[in-house]
Amino acid sequence: MFRKIEKLSEAIDRNVKDALFEDIGFGDRAEAIIPAKNVSAEVRCNTSQAVLSGQFWFDKCFQFIDKSVSIEWLKKDGSQVLKGDKICRITGQSVSILAGERSALNFLQVLSSTSTRTREYMNVLKNSGVQNCVIVDTRKTLPGLRLAQKYAVRLGGGMNQRFGLWDSLLVKENHLITLGGIKKLANLIKVIDSKEEDKKPLQIEVETMEEYNLAMSLGFKHILLDNFSINELAKAVENRITGVTLEASGGVNLNNLLGYIQTGVDRISVGDLTKNIYSVDFSLRIVE
Repeated sequence: MFRKIEKLSEAIDRNVKDALFEDIGFGDRAEAIIPAKNVSAEVRCNTSQAVLSGQFWFDKCFQFIDKSVSIEWLKKDGSQVLKGDKICRITGQSVSILAGERSALNFLQVLSSTSTRTREYMNVLKNSGVQNCVIVDTRKTLPGLRLAQKYAVRLGGGMNQRFGLWDSLLVKENHLITLGGIKKLANLIKVIDSKEEDKKPLQIEVETMEEYNLAMSLGFKHILLDNFSINELAKAVENRITGVTLEASGGVNLNNLLGYIQTGVDRISVGDLTKNIYSVDFSLRIVE
């Protein structure tokens, strides 16, 4: 369908062009009343605490509008910022800074929300004392911002799972319904494994203990346990065959995360990291 997979640098360019197109369109009408002169501005954090993310997207917003705009970062991506902290200083033409302000701040707010939320999950994992569990993201990202949000997850300390359908094969419930069940899938494993391009391990999703036991008996080594209760997950871990990797998914939040971690699963995938955006507020003010 598509000829190539996007690099992060290409995604940044596309994201920023889209954002500027929808906000500026054929021109900023404020240019008719705002004098063109050199000014300085500052960006501050207005949220109690956050993990900063989005610096590259912020920079690119102004580079596309006016390459003479200069940005000095006082905080770097991945750093903890507090309410009142100065994030960066900007100098350049007033009309250029005002034109890029909203789009640039939007990227900071959305991506910092993702990295901040991820850090909250990672803090629970760290405090649990469990060493053999990782928290990973999902494909439940904002449309068009897949690579951006996965970048932000890494800044928050989380791990990236597959980047898209092209990346690796996870056979989910609708796939199994279409195929006719887990047994039918098992018959296709040799065909799938024989394809030179399929180097990543196949993962299968199960929704019941019966499906889980069947998947193990058929030789599947990477199993996603979807919407299992914490008690069911603990039982699955206790009964798993050596060499089987288990992932928990569905219904995970900060309130119940510790229970999921303590079951002994190898990883926990969390859609909340990227699909639920919580307010991380930044403001830009011209200071001189």
